[in-house]
Amino acid sequence: MPKVKLKPKERLDDLIHDDLKVIQSKEHFSFAIDAVLLAYFIDVRAGDKVIDLGTGTGVIPLLITTRNNPAQIVGVEIQTELVDMAQRSIKYNHLEDIIKIEELDIRNLKEEFIAESFDVVVSNPPYLPVGQGKVSPKESIAIARHEVKVELEGIIDISSYLVKFGGEVAYVHRAERLDEILTLMSQHNLQPKNLRLIYPKQDKRCNLILVKGVKGAKPGLVIDKPLIIYQDNGEYTQEVLDIYYGTDNEDKVVD
Repeated sequence: MPKVKLKPKERLDDLIHDDLKVIQSKEHFSFAIDAVLLAYFIDVRAGDKVIDLGTGTGVIPLLITTRNNPAQIVGVEIQTELVDMAQRSIKYNHLEDIIKIEELDIRNLKEEFIAESFDVVVSNPPYLPVGQGKVSPKESIAIARHEVKVELEGIIDISSYLVKFGGEVAYVHRAERLDEILTLMSQHNLQPKNLRLIYPKQDKRCNLILVKGVKGAKPGLVIDKPLIIYQDNGEYTQEVLDIYYGTDNEDKVVD
């Protein structure tokens, strides 16, 4: 790998798979396990064109490159600093031929892309509506956590516009907004097809959900087995370790 020039307060984090690295900064929102889970929840086939809405530092596009040889992945991000970090990460990992990071406003994507031009649309959007919870005084953190720049319906509407008929959309979000997500998906011709509930521990309430939908599909929702993140001792469950490392890695530990 070539050397990478990091700016003040930046660091180079290991994504574990295929020796991938990603540039992140203390000044901006860093990716969490929800992005990793989403990248491995989606179905990607060889030759697919994929777009990630609100890509941040480009973690999801980077991880998707390890899945079945997609032809192209576009990451859309509105924040200039994050676009710069993502683009440098793509270059560092020699993935410029597959991943393109575009500085664009999700609300304007109908002017940027032809309708139904992607096989898969994926998004790890802001979880909180404006007015719920305290909005961070740091603009970058506020945009990542709250619907400052785009609301949930805007994400789902543009997903329906971008994805091909029969193509897949996938989201990770807070469990408390599941009813809203399923309703909006159905309203925008994105039939929910798979749902997975995520629990921090076996005895805790579900706090996150993963949901996939197919444009123009017939009704019929499959609810997959729950995903438990932590064992009682605070360590990741084997399934989460398998997502991070692949199978047969019982002795590995995630920091």
